[in-house]
Amino acid sequence: MKHTTGKNEEAVVVTAHPFEGLANGEERLAKAQLARQINVAIKERGLKQQAAAELLGVTQPEVSQIANGRLSGFTFDRLYRCLQALDMDIEITVRKHIHVNDAKAGIHVSTYLG
Repeated sequence: MKHTTGKNEEAVVVTAHPFEGLANGEERLAKAQLARQINVAIKERGLKQQAAAELLGVTQPEVSQIANGRLSGFTFDRLYRCLQALDMDIEITVRKHIHVNDAKAGIHVSTYLG
């Protein structure tokens, strides 16, 4: 998180992502990225929320929560199961953290939809 000053000497906070500095910020970002992929897959299939809920094995209100980014009730495991139901592979890579500019180790989501 970086603090700078704007034109009128107002404090401006520049962050790498919208959850930076919050409790479990990296986890929140990763869940949001997974939810985005779920939403993209649902849209590409042209599914309504009820049909998506049946496919994913969740309720229609839970599909709505995913669509609106309200993910506090979703574990990574539940999001992974939704992606699998949408015929998506999930690949988890663990690697040693490379220390650059005091950055801490974190959770990163990369997508490949080739």
